Amino acid sequence: MASSESALSLVALLLRVKTLLLLVAALIIIATDKIYGPYKDVADPPNFTFRDFYAYRYLLSAAVIGCAYTLLMIPFAAIHVAQGRRVGRTGAATFFILTDVVFAILIATGAAAGLGLTVEIQRSVLHDGSDVDTFYRLIDTSCGLMLAGVLFMVATIMISVHSLT
Repeated sequence: MASSESALSLVALLLRVKTLLLLVAALIIIATDKIYGPYKDVADPPNFTFRDFYAYRYLLSAAVIGCAYTLLMIPFAAIHVAQGRRVGRTGAATFFILTDVVFAILIATGAAAGLGLTVEIQRSVLHDGSDVDTFYRLIDTSCGLMLAGVLFMVATIMISVHSLT
């Protein structure tokens, strides 16, 4: 039984690391995605970024908060792997599970807000391979990476709940 517990704790640590990598990749994509102004005749054309849409700001915020939370939780998972026991007692484990659920929901709603706005905007934009098309495809990619990170978080939650029973 102890070897299966240590294997599950190692899997949970690896899932947290994968979650962090996906969230960092999504964060980098959304933060660097930009449309250079469509007005060629203007001397200093405006640039469009995530800052121009509230849903994309929420998407970026959810990614940043998810990265910070995952960075905070990785040491606890590493201690569990290294020492073979959880930090704290059952109450602490329950608290960690509940916070995992809250942050998974936060990240999922951030990705859903980004995808929802992107789908609505793409309905009205001609798909001609322009910078605008590329901008929205990169946002779709960022949202997809965040949703994949949520799936890894859900798997971590399931492992944590299983180890409590």
